[in-house]
Amino acid sequence: MAFEKRLGVFVKVPEPGTVKTRLVPPLNAEEACRLYTAFLDDLFARVGRLRRVRGTVFYSGESPDKLTDVIPHGYNVYPQRGGSLGERLQAAFQTLLEGDNRLALIIGSDSPDIPIQYVKRAFLKLKHKDVVLGPACDGGYYMVGLKSPEPELFDDIDWRGQTVFEQTLERIYQRGLTLSIMPLWYDVDTSASLSLLATMIRARRIERSGRLPATEAVLAEILASGS
Repeated sequence: MAFEKRLGVFVKVPEPGTVKTRLVPPLNAEEACRLYTAFLDDLFARVGRLRRVRGTVFYSGESPDKLTDVIPHGYNVYPQRGGSLGERLQAAFQTLLEGDNRLALIIGSDSPDIPIQYVKRAFLKLKHKDVVLGPACDGGYYMVGLKSPEPELFDDIDWRGQTVFEQTLERIYQRGLTLSIMPLWYDVDTSASLSLLATMIRARRIERSGRLPATEAVLAEILASGS
């Protein structure tokens, strides 16, 4: 059976004071916004090269025209619908899974260096599993994939806690769904994870592979300014 692969990317419109607020301090609001904009530049430069994948951006915030320069050509753009993250995920999957034989994967924009191989592998796993999850170091997940709507997976989850992944696993078990787990990865939303990103950038510079030009440049400017 041939499946159509659909990738959803959750983003925020970059505005100072509304993005990467957990990084303020050590950054100020303007620096955090510049850094998040660089995240988007690097992330979309990479996912935009995925072949045979239909992309959709789901945004929150005002002035979506500020995303025009970073969203790859051909991507659909929709506002996020719903109050909680769970409601917004449910609505996004409903959009992505419209029609027959669809595989839908949603990623966030909190880490610019999510390995694209993970995205490719997740689509392969979805051909044989009901759910794909990519656990994040903070107790949540950076990736979730479905091939049919499963709104119960997102109900009554403590999205601000550190047990999102654990609670979601329990929903999957209760529903009797099959599951594939992707490798552990990290979001950049704390001082510790920002330091990890800086170390990874240095490692990739030495390796001369997988570099993040926009993030690398902005982070270097911020560090040089003494933040």
